[in-house]
This record gives sequence, structure tokens and C-alpha cells, in this order.
Amino acid sequence: MTTDSEQPSTGSASPSPAVSDQDGTDTRLVRVKSPSTPPSPPAAITPCLEWQSLCYFFHQHVLPTQKSPCEGHLAFLPELYQEKGNDPSLRHAILSVSYLSLFNTARVDELYVNARKHYGAALKSLTASLSNKETSLQDETFAAALFLSMFMDLSGERQGAVNPHIPGICSLMYLRGRPQRSSKYARKLFGWAFTQIQIQAIVSNQFAYACLPPSINMAYNPDYVLRSGIITSMISEFCQAASEFRRSEHNHPPTARARLLHSLLGRGYFVLEQINIWDEAVPHHWKRQFDVPAMGHVNQAEQAASRDPWTPCFLAVVQAAQIFFYIHLFECWEKFVPVASEIDDEHLEDFSIESFNGVDDRIRSLIDVICDTVTGTLGRVTSNHEFQLHPNSKLANGYTLLWPMWVVVNSGLATADQMDLCRRALECVGSTMGYRLASVLCADSTPEEPRSSILEQSPMTRSFTAVQ
Repeated sequence: MTTDSEQPSTGSASPSPAVSDQDGTDTRLVRVKSPSTPPSPPAAITPCLEWQSLCYFFHQHVLPTQKSPCEGHLAFLPELYQEKGNDPSLRHAILSVSYLSLFNTARVDELYVNARKHYGAALKSLTASLSNKETSLQDETFAAALFLSMFMDLSGERQGAVNPHIPGICSLMYLRGRPQRSSKYARKLFGWAFTQIQIQAIVSNQFAYACLPPSINMAYNPDYVLRSGIITSMISEFCQAASEFRRSEHNHPPTARARLLHSLLGRGYFVLEQINIWDEAVPHHWKRQFDVPAMGHVNQAEQAASRDPWTPCFLAVVQAAQIFFYIHLFECWEKFVPVASEIDDEHLEDFSIESFNGVDDRIRSLIDVICDTVTGTLGRVTSNHEFQLHPNSKLANGYTLLWPMWVVVNSGLATADQMDLCRRALECVGSTMGYRLASVLCADSTPEEPRSSILEQSPMTRSFTAVQ
């Protein structure tokens, strides 16, 4: 990880006082005039915009952790950029998000122009890489596609139900298959893709894009991160089936409708069991992230030190997907109960009422945890009803919590304080932190609507309708 005073290594020498990028972007060092008297100390040198942007992006988005299986947010990026930074698609993609991140904070027009130039250059280079079978499977190609997806979230300019880069990223995931141990970055890139792609596809009701290829879904003895992606893929498949039933249920007679719902509930019950197994096997370090430090005890400092700024955010993505699953599951159960008597086949499994009891409580519990994560890693609402960022909160926290916070606001089961917290946090992520997609989602927050409304329409469709 680099600081603002360091220059990220690209594997090449630092730029000279007047150089141009491959696409002609001016990266001259700007010298600040020194006073005529006294002649010393020597004139200060303002780092070029490229280095300033890279340093800012690395500082805000690289969150390494020492103990967590998650390994942190983009913790691999400094090494990847040093080793693969000469690849044009990756280099331009990283520079595009770096310039745009700094522009969203500094509002300097030149930063935006450079961001757009590098975004265009990255698209051109990525297209060339994807046309070749060998380069299309390289880690740097996959990483470039993920950074371009991030660019769209930073800009908040997309015009569809889902980030336009997600279909291509999903195609690459199918081509790449299960992360190979021989690849240095494959597993890390998969973990990042999971937090960036799957939850966004699910809450946008674009479930097919959250389904993983069979080579990953059928992986033997997957680790915790891979397993969380597999379960989220199961959730997406269930939600897709439930949505298809919702669109066609009125075309079926009661008996057929009851059988379809029974089949859906059977699938949902299996996913529920997989979630329970995963929860039981979660590493102790992950569980410690949600322990409340004991006040007045000698181990308070030790408990606080056991936390990290990234793992709870990663888990919030998992929890948001589970909330979406439980909402779909509960809706299916509510529809099944009135027509259950239509099924008289003794060979079908009989679901007792207890099978799906407590789903609402599960949703509320997950909402509690997500809100605790927001206040613990991002910020809090002050007595003046303003959202105040923590001094150490980073863009990585806001970016990862964006969709979990949206789910809380639109779940229909959050308290007024929880909705206020997440709504104000979204506004802050969009305005102060500069993730423009959050500002778009704020226009989409509709807590006054019933819980089932979250299932009926993609958030981006509603947001753009509201904005237009």
C-alpha cells in the first residue's frame, strides 16, 4: 500500500519533468515558484496528476488485512500493478478509476478529461485482448474489466438495469472457470469480483449474472470466500426461479400453483441449510468482528485490535444477498400456505410451519449487523442529523457497503433509525466520498413501500425514472 508521499511502482522509472502517456496525456511536473528572497530552500515540486491520482486511489482502496481469509480489499493491487502495469488494458483501466476518484473529490476538470481518455484507451486495449484466446484468460485482462466496471459505479452514469460491464465480466468468469492455484491472482480477483458483481446483479434482479459457472459451483472443498460465492450463486438461482413464478402464477390453476410453490420451497429450504452450514463454519476471526468490546475489562483493547476495517464490509455483502433471499423465500411461503391443501400427494415432502419460522427475525438480525458495520467502519449520524465519516474510513468501505445499505433502506423491515442511518450514509458516499452511483440510489430509496416492492423492479430502473 502506498501513501500520499509515495509513488506506486509500475516497474519503470519515474516520469521525467515532461513526459506524455501513450495516449498523449500530459503528465508534466508542475513547479511552484519560490520567493525571490531568500533563494533557499529550493522550490517545491508538485507531483504530476498521474502520481497524485494513483496515490489517492491506492490510499483509499487498498485495505490489507493480516488474519482474514478475505485478504482485504484490493490488497493485491500494488503488487499486480508493479508486475502487470505495462499491460495497456490494465494500466489505462487503473488510471481511469484513479483520475475519476480524485476528480470526484477535487473537482479539477483536467482530472475528468484524463479519466475519460484512459477509459477510452482501456476499452480499446481490452477489446484487443479479448479477441485473442490466450490474452483473454490472463489475470490482467480480467482485472481491467473489473476496474472498468468500477469506473461506471464511480461516475454513476449508466443507463440500464445493471452495470454494462457485468455481462462481459460474467462471460470471462465462465471462460476462466475455477480459480487455479497456478495463477497468482486468480483467487483474489474472484473474491473482488464477488463483492463487486454478485450482489449488484441480485439486487438489480439480473439474477443470471450472479450465477457462477459449474466449474466453480461444483468445486471440491472450497475455501470460505469461494463458498460464499457459491451460496450467493444458489441464492440467485432461487430468486430467479421465484421471480419467474411471480410473473406467471396467475396463468396456473390452484393445484399447479401449489406444486410449483412446493418445489420452490424445497429449493429454498436447501439453500437455507447451506447458509446455516456456512454460518457455523465461519472462521472465529470473522465472528469476532461483531463482538461488542467489553467495557471496563482488561481485554477491551485486545478485542478492538482483533478487528479489521474490511472483513465486516465483505460479510455485509454476503448478508445483503441473504436478506434478498429471505424476502423471496418468505413471499413464496406466504403464497403457499393458502393453497397447500391443493396438494394431496403423500409422496411429496410436507413442510411444517416451523420449517420457515423466524425468517423475518433473520432479516432483522442481518439488518442489525449491517448497520453495526456501517457505524463501525464508515461513520455515524450526529445529533444534528448529519452523517459524519470516521477519520479512518476509506472509499473502499463506502463502495463495498453501498448495496448492503440500499438493501437495508428498501427491505421493509428496518427501523426508522436504521433507514435514516443507511440513507444518510448513502448520501455521504455519493457526495462527500464521490461514488456517484450512491447518489443515484438515494433517489431510489423507497422505505414507504411494502417489503415486496423490492422484488418487483430493478433499482436502477426506478432510480432513473425518478431522476428523469
